[in-house]
Amino acid sequence: MRLLLALVFTVTLTTGAGAAEIIDRILAVVDGAIIMQSDVMMAVRLELVPAPPTSDPIGAPLDALVVRRLILEEVDRYAPPDPPDAEIDRRLADIRSRVGARFDTVLLESGISLDQLRRYLRDDLRMDAYLQQRFGTLPASDEERRSTTIRDWVTGLRRRANVNVLPR
Repeated sequence: MRLLLALVFTVTLTTGAGAAEIIDRILAVVDGAIIMQSDVMMAVRLELVPAPPTSDPIGAPLDALVVRRLILEEVDRYAPPDPPDAEIDRRLADIRSRVGARFDTVLLESGISLDQLRRYLRDDLRMDAYLQQRFGTLPASDEERRSTTIRDWVTGLRRRANVNVLPR
């Protein structure tokens, strides 16, 4: 009888565990910083990364967040000053207008607070300032060369970093 009860208990536990819903998933680890599926979905829904192709809705945004993390590590090493609150507010207003009425819903569903989004935007502005300082401004005719230089630099950062993109 005990054996039968133990068997029923085991089957019940394994059946319940198999039916569990996945709440979030780790998609990548960049030098110890975790990028979750919810991070990717939030970035896409708030249009913080370019719209992904329908054939791979996770790949391109995930790569953009990996690159962002690599650049932020470099930015944190040199610590450019924080941008003015007015710049962060301007970026936030742009996002709010692009996303429209869905803005509050996206925040709620993504599990991100307005303060967390402001910190995200602050980091974006710090990255922009760092890239501007490091690679300068070039005339419009040289923008392609600047983009190539930054892309090569990011490739070097990626090569030196410990980047693990997990299977999806």
